[in-house]
Amino acid sequence: MKHINYILIFLFLVGCSSTKKLTKNSSKPTKFVFKKSMVSSQNGISNLKSKQDSLIDATYKPNGKDSLMNKKLKEMQMTDFLTQTPETEIYVEIQNDSIWRYTKQKGKMIGDYFMIQKNSGILNYYDKSKSVNYRKYDLFAKNHEYEIVENRKDRKEIKGFDCYKLTLIKKDTESDLGNTIYEMYVTDQIELPIHSVINLTKLIPNNFPMEIKVWEEKLSGMAELYELIGIE
Repeated sequence: MKHINYILIFLFLVGCSSTKKLTKNSSKPTKFVFKKSMVSSQNGISNLKSKQDSLIDATYKPNGKDSLMNKKLKEMQMTDFLTQTPETEIYVEIQNDSIWRYTKQKGKMIGDYFMIQKNSGILNYYDKSKSVNYRKYDLFAKNHEYEIVENRKDRKEIKGFDCYKLTLIKKDTESDLGNTIYEMYVTDQIELPIHSVINLTKLIPNNFPMEIKVWEEKLSGMAELYELIGIE
């Protein structure tokens, strides 16, 4: 009889251990930290240098009231500015259906908070107290055209989550730099949209990005890179 009791106690303990393990694995993370940096190749830097004047002129009228700004930008050496941009950290925190995002540089918060609802394209700008909503911007208002390329054979594990490659091509026939390419590894194990992390102008639900690389089609050697470095 004692042997039977020992066996029952053993099975009970194993069952409790398994339950704890399942509970742990099924818990959903609510905090994410991404490192944002600029990556460049020699070819990309050369391309940027060759396009520097036209890029500045496309943004500021060469002979208009912004001509002084053009001169200042050229004196600043835009190429050096972009390739030496300091790293920042993007913090994403989930509270029910509200997604709060803010940026830190060298441990100090820069700018204010963004708040966005899970299935909404409305960016709400809040001050550092999180109590004053001083501006709203609709990400989806312009209805940009995207091509979506899904490659579930190209996979990698990031922070314990199974991810697959998803590429979005934002069409732009007017820009000198062509289309914008978003190359990502996303997971459908976290039910949050891509625009939780970056201001994408299209709703791509339940494909949370764990790694993002963004570049312009005709400037492929220069890119923004977002890497997940922390998760809770």
